[in-house]
Amino acid sequence: MLLKAILKKNILLGVLFFMLINLGHAKAYFKMTEPCLKAQALLYKLRISEANQILSEEKSKTPENQAIPWLQEYCLYIGLFISENETDYKLQQGNWKGLIKSVESQPFEDAWHRFILSDMYLHRAAMRLKMNDNFAAGSDIKVANSLLKDNEKLFPNFLPDNKNIGMVSALFSAIPKNYTWLGNLLGFEGNLEGGLNKIELYLQSDLVDKEHQWLKVESAFIYALLQHNFQKKSKAAWLTIAPYTTDFKNYILLNYMRATIAGYAGKNEEQITILNAKPSHAQAQPFYYMEYMLGLAKLRKLDAEANIHLKLFTVKFKGKNYIKSAYRYLAWAELIAGNNSAATTYYSLCSKHGQTYQEEDKQALNEALDPIKWPKELLEARLLFDGHYFQQALDKLDKIQPNTLVNTKHLLEFNYRKARVQQELKAYGSALVLYDKVITLGQEQSYYYAAYSALQMANIYETLNNKSSAKLYYNKAIADFPKNKEYVNSIEQKAKSGLKRIGS
Repeated sequence: MLLKAILKKNILLGVLFFMLINLGHAKAYFKMTEPCLKAQALLYKLRISEANQILSEEKSKTPENQAIPWLQEYCLYIGLFISENETDYKLQQGNWKGLIKSVESQPFEDAWHRFILSDMYLHRAAMRLKMNDNFAAGSDIKVANSLLKDNEKLFPNFLPDNKNIGMVSALFSAIPKNYTWLGNLLGFEGNLEGGLNKIELYLQSDLVDKEHQWLKVESAFIYALLQHNFQKKSKAAWLTIAPYTTDFKNYILLNYMRATIAGYAGKNEEQITILNAKPSHAQAQPFYYMEYMLGLAKLRKLDAEANIHLKLFTVKFKGKNYIKSAYRYLAWAELIAGNNSAATTYYSLCSKHGQTYQEEDKQALNEALDPIKWPKELLEARLLFDGHYFQQALDKLDKIQPNTLVNTKHLLEFNYRKARVQQELKAYGSALVLYDKVITLGQEQSYYYAAYSALQMANIYETLNNKSSAKLYYNKAIADFPKNKEYVNSIEQKAKSGLKRIGS
């Protein structure tokens, strides 16, 4: 009896010990619970503190659910990406690393594991690129790409991966030469068509479960951006994003996505309407860049209210990107109003504040340091064109006498802008003649006009299905203007995308 009691006791102790071990090492998993979904929705409203509070409470109940650190990292990324606060960015590096490591240390045999890790690494890479920490970003992209490749082999039917695989593949299909080191680091060139097809396959799938609710919105935005930037399909980009952002009056990020693509598609009035309807940030993290967007959209229709939004951006925004550009646009507004002294003040502020990571800021600084300022009518034509008010822009240009434009830059702008209007109005013959004139006049200049004219000529020939001429001018845009110092990466990327489209 004693032996039986001892054995029975030890068996019970063994079972209890086994249960305790398993409780201490519960198997990790991915599940979008109702609290997780609520936090995700709050994130799209930029109510990040509330989202983090919900996630913290959920983590205390289910620490093994890896959806929680994924969403916590997403909150961290979005918050920093919008604020561009350099101090916060540096302070959060340890927290960011900890969130990634928390998922890496809890492997589970599920496709979601590598997917959420790839997402986290790509988020950090995007932020590092924004902060000009390029080599660290390259390392993150390499890790993300490796995770995606492994997942594709193990779970070939897992479609959420297509968001990240497609994006990386498309982006690296036309990488500028000064970023080729990044392509070499990854060991592949990318595939535009293949990348787009990947994302499209996910968007068109019948996956409607709660895990995919917001992922498909993000995928649609990425797809729309790629359509605009790489395929020159801005109207198609609008058709992509529109059905995913119908609730733009309640969700700030949906408002931003919809407004961004509306602007690319030439829907300036629509963009203004969308941005005017953006939700209040009283309970949310402020997204001051949207004030910059609204100010620029109003300036493109020559609306004097543009100043209000651009000034608000320069005063409230604590990041460094687009600050120079905003001061440049404020100077433009004053030039149009005839306030030359105020324009000079804004150009001075442009030269002193912000940084030059973005092409728009580089352009702004170059202009601020140039003693010769825009003629009013030419500037108005430029803005109206950018707002897609083509006939109004042409009317302005027709009133300008070219022989009054004594500055080479302004003469280039006049001919280039007139060519752009003719191109948009499908008067391709007239546009080609004007572009050729710009190339002759601007070949040895540091301005972008000649290189961009070659690019636009290639676009026209591509539209006309003249692939040999399109190829000639795409290559010309890349190689024939070594003195150009403006939009160099953008021109190269667009030309390479064009060459891919025509099969060269």
